[in-house]
Amino acid sequence: MFDKVLHHKLLREGLEGEGVVTEQKVEGSKGQTGAMGFYIGVEGRLRFPDGTEGNFHSKGLDTSRVGDLMPGVIVPVRYDADHKHVVLDIPKLEAVQQAKKQAKADLAERQKHQAIAAAEARLAKAPKHPHQG
Repeated sequence: MFDKVLHHKLLREGLEGEGVVTEQKVEGSKGQTGAMGFYIGVEGRLRFPDGTEGNFHSKGLDTSRVGDLMPGVIVPVRYDADHKHVVLDIPKLEAVQQAKKQAKADLAERQKHQAIAAAEARLAKAPKHPHQG
């Protein structure tokens, strides 16, 4: 219970930083053969501004919500002033992932409208054929 309270407090009040994912483990899949994503656990480390290092870990992360956090990926973290506790900034990861999904959806929508407009323009330029009856 205390860990959960501390985790939420760090996400609200902790200092912001960046860490590097050093390990990723697939804990489970969503849908058949992971077609809908995976649940993963990650471990990582960060270097604090004073040069010391800290570690973080998180389990049960949904890749459809936070992205695929492979080793070497830089991730947002939160930590306390004495550097004893570090947590992955999941809300920030989720916001970034949601923004990527929205940008992808917006691009698909623009491409659809461009394709429709191009097809309509081709039809407008095509010779007119009388209807056969």
